[in-house]
Amino acid sequence: MDNPLEKITPPKDLSADEKDNVFSHIFRRLASYRNTARRYSAAESGLSPLPNKQKQSIQGAFDLEIDSWCKSLLETAWAVCQESETEQCPELDLPAPEDLSKILNAILFLHITTSKYYSPHTRNFLSGLGQLDEPTIVKTLKNPDRVVKEAQQRADKAKENHAAKGKTMRIVGMGLGAVAGGILVGVTGGLAAPLVGAGMTTVLGWLGVGGTAAGLLASGLAGSSVVCGALFGAYGARSTASMVQRHTREVRDLAIVPVREIQGDEALAVRLCVSGWLLAPQDVTEPWTIFDGDDTFALQWEVEALQELSNALLALLKSHAMKYVKAEIIKRTVFSALLSSLTPVAWLKIGQIIDNPWMNARALAIKTGAVLGDLLSKRVFGNRPVTLTGYSLGSLVIYEALKHLASLPPFETVHLIQDVFLFGTPAPTEAGTWASIRRLVSGRLVNGYSTNDYVLAVLSRASDARWSVAGLEPIEVMGVENVLCDDVDGHTKWRAMIGKCSREEVVLQEHMAFGVA
Repeated sequence: MDNPLEKITPPKDLSADEKDNVFSHIFRRLASYRNTARRYSAAESGLSPLPNKQKQSIQGAFDLEIDSWCKSLLETAWAVCQESETEQCPELDLPAPEDLSKILNAILFLHITTSKYYSPHTRNFLSGLGQLDEPTIVKTLKNPDRVVKEAQQRADKAKENHAAKGKTMRIVGMGLGAVAGGILVGVTGGLAAPLVGAGMTTVLGWLGVGGTAAGLLASGLAGSSVVCGALFGAYGARSTASMVQRHTREVRDLAIVPVREIQGDEALAVRLCVSGWLLAPQDVTEPWTIFDGDDTFALQWEVEALQELSNALLALLKSHAMKYVKAEIIKRTVFSALLSSLTPVAWLKIGQIIDNPWMNARALAIKTGAVLGDLLSKRVFGNRPVTLTGYSLGSLVIYEALKHLASLPPFETVHLIQDVFLFGTPAPTEAGTWASIRRLVSGRLVNGYSTNDYVLAVLSRASDARWSVAGLEPIEVMGVENVLCDDVDGHTKWRAMIGKCSREEVVLQEHMAFGVA
């Protein structure tokens, strides 16, 4: 079984040409990734109703932040792969996947420890090149002493074997004083664990790591406690709870709860899920147990109002008014014709849910979204990539949170959101707003919709006088993925279908990342 340090250092038997090839590959893909991100920013600017000066300021700030991130990631890749001295890019002939994975792990580890955050752009970009071993990186950050000790024991054993065979083990030219002295003290203020400093010369020699990468690796291990504080949050759940508590004036019932008990170390990324209506309190977390990996949390918000909405929706579906609506849908294809044909009695029955449970829950969703946006901007989950998933009014909460984030300076939000999956969203399809949201999201922005959701059609049209609703139709904005969910023929079906739709989209994402057809 490999020691964790072996997995986050470049293989020592790779030739300079092989490392040059990896760097060239990363360089090209990074340029393409940067250009795509900047195109999203330009698209937002073109669609935004803001004054030109303000639009240019937002676009310029975003482009500057993306360029800075690219430069930082490229510098760590250069340190790991070493500078290529060829004038032209060599033909790509990448090493074995497991060797490429070690190089990417090394780049990721060094980038996290030098920047003190894990950008979703970094995660999306590197995972598109090969397999990342995030659990090993967490283990190394959380337990540097143990990792170095294990590696040192293996290095000592290898050295003894070499000596027994009359061979001399090659030690990389990096003195103990350089590691335990200036480099580590400079990074950690003298707080580096003694074992980390003392063992690094033997360990780095055994791993075959030298040059700039050796210094960065030693510094990253020595300063891992500082990195963990920034990455996961210094006080964990207690800090999160107190941060949420400060917002209970705006929203009476608000909490972030784990979907399942967290076993072992935290993950390097977080998923936050938001339910849209509740049959029972356990529906806050129950729909989201399908997700594996990452730290999966659910947003508990206004449980009482969402249960009232659920009861009202079920009662409405059983009413003669909605039975009539469903029957008419079979005959008609235009909702305007359908709605104009409803009798006053039918409108009265529908109005009973619109004027009370639906409008009340919708107003609370908008307020909760603003609060969630503020919490995310304050890094409630630490400096880790966040994926957001929701259905019905839960999607509206996320939509409003992203609108809030889009209003903030780009340097506060560029490295925050990885992917967003919204299903049956009762929100407008206004292009400018969705372009702003697209700029925020480093990975995928998915709009799951159903043309058969007659309940959402009636509620949105009657309550908001709006025809264009994201949960009913595609969003025509560059970078938004529209997914038609044919099996949803009524708004209450999203709760049962969310697992299937979400799982399919996550699997598709993994296939896209690694080039699987």
